[in-house]
Parts: sequence; structure tokens; C-alpha cells
Amino acid sequence: MAKPRARSRSKKKGKGISPTQRKRRPQLPLEDLDWKNFPSLRRFVSERGKIRSRRITGLSRRQQSQIAKAVKRAREMGLLAYPDQDRKVRH
Repeated sequence: MAKPRARSRSKKKGKGISPTQRKRRPQLPLEDLDWKNFPSLRRFVSERGKIRSRRITGLSRRQQSQIAKAVKRAREMGLLAYPDQDRKVRH
């Protein structure tokens, strides 16, 4: 016969952020979201050169899209590095 369990089967929820305690999004003026302003774009790019996600940066969908476009343009102009540019190419 099976022994009774000591713990309850209910799942305990972790300490998440409730809807009333959400992170505040950084309010960025639209003129700061420019590819020429690459020092401010460095906040949104990881040390490997990848664009950070909305979950990490806390930006809105529209702001994230504008940041992605600005980062891609800055990469094309040579102001920011592409991701994994330093890795050796494997054949």
C-alpha cells in the first residue's frame, strides 16, 4: 500500500511581479532613437553584440522595433559590431 505524502500537491507560485508592480519602461524620446547616437544604443546591445530582448530592456514593442532598426543601421555604418564577429569561421 502506498504511503501518504507529507507535502501537499499544490504548486507554489514563485515571487513574480504582480500586474500592479510591473517594471516601468524607460521613457525614451524619439529623437534619441537614432543610429548616429551609438553611445546610447550600447545600452540595448549585449557584450557579444546581440540586441537585448524587450523582457530585459523593458521597452515597448514600438520602441524595441525602433531600437532594432537603429542598431542595424549603426552596424551597417560601422559604428557597432556585428554579433560573433570575433569568432573563427569553421569549415
